[in-house]
Amino acid sequence: MGNRPSTQSVAAIGIGNQTSSTHRSLATAGVHQFSIKGHSVIAGSDEPITSKPFRVGGYEWTIRYYPNGADAEAEAGGQHVSVFLCQNSPGDVPVTATFSFSCLQQDPASPTSAKEKNKLCSYTGDFSSEKSEWGPVKFMSKADLAASGCLKDDCLVIRCAVEVITKELTHDDDHQHGAVVVVPPSDLTRDLGSLLASGHATDITVEIGEAKKFRAHRCVLAARSPVLRALLCSKRSSICIKDVDAAAFEILLHYMYHDDLPMPLRNACSKGTTDMAQRVIAAADRYGMGRLKLMCESKLSKILDVDTVCSILDFADGNDCAQLKSCCFEYMLKDRKRLKDIANTQGFKKLNQNCLSIACEMLLKAL
Repeated sequence: MGNRPSTQSVAAIGIGNQTSSTHRSLATAGVHQFSIKGHSVIAGSDEPITSKPFRVGGYEWTIRYYPNGADAEAEAGGQHVSVFLCQNSPGDVPVTATFSFSCLQQDPASPTSAKEKNKLCSYTGDFSSEKSEWGPVKFMSKADLAASGCLKDDCLVIRCAVEVITKELTHDDDHQHGAVVVVPPSDLTRDLGSLLASGHATDITVEIGEAKKFRAHRCVLAARSPVLRALLCSKRSSICIKDVDAAAFEILLHYMYHDDLPMPLRNACSKGTTDMAQRVIAAADRYGMGRLKLMCESKLSKILDVDTVCSILDFADGNDCAQLKSCCFEYMLKDRKRLKDIANTQGFKKLNQNCLSIACEMLLKAL
């Protein structure tokens, strides 16, 4: 018999494309020492002491020390000191960091050297806009701190070791060489913030009434606010603003350079926070900063309570804050007992008297 031709085709034995991906976890470590001089002067204070910013893993951090304890610890009598690691300008995507705190004790045998004391176990936290600070509320009792020898010459030195974990998911077929270049987060807001803080190359003065003056950069203000851009068309070296108070404008200025709220407003939860956030919302709306307005709306939506929700709802209705208004309705109508408590407040009675349309809208939502 003659040779029979093969009927096997190439397609029949072909192998499909294979792809793969790799998850990489990278860690970057750093250490910062925070010296608190005159510790006896601030002992017992409820206000935190904050270190200068430092960078680890491409992110900016600070250490926050509470000499009388933080939150519930302070309310319980403040028998301990608290210390936290805080991420500056956190985003929505969590950043994982492992960190530890310790106090440094001067070595009597060598005045220029120090040794660690009271080192606690390491902590790991996911830092984000939802929770930007982590740390031990009961870092050390005040009695132990006084007896530790770490308050030499009334100075306390806190050492913080930080290890930032960054994650990356890549397609292996995108790079055949194995190694990759890791790009850190943008330093734009940090660099702009440093430019504002240093006052370098400022070319415009913003006068708030007759009491306050701010030095800034014409190009930054023009880029961040269409209203300010129109005011800066001329070559004048200064402009005067009369419809925003100095404290609110300072927050606007911080946002224009950092793209975030300043930390005191971002972390505070008091009546003063509500008042300031409302003033900033009005100013941000006036100067065309929609994102800043929403950031303050978000801040208010997170601190709603029985006593304040009606006044915030009234403000939201009068300042075109649609999302904040919806949050207020949801907070009020979510729980029947809560709604009864709200109905007994002066704010609710005032709302019914002055804003019948809101009362009708709330009734429709309830139905």
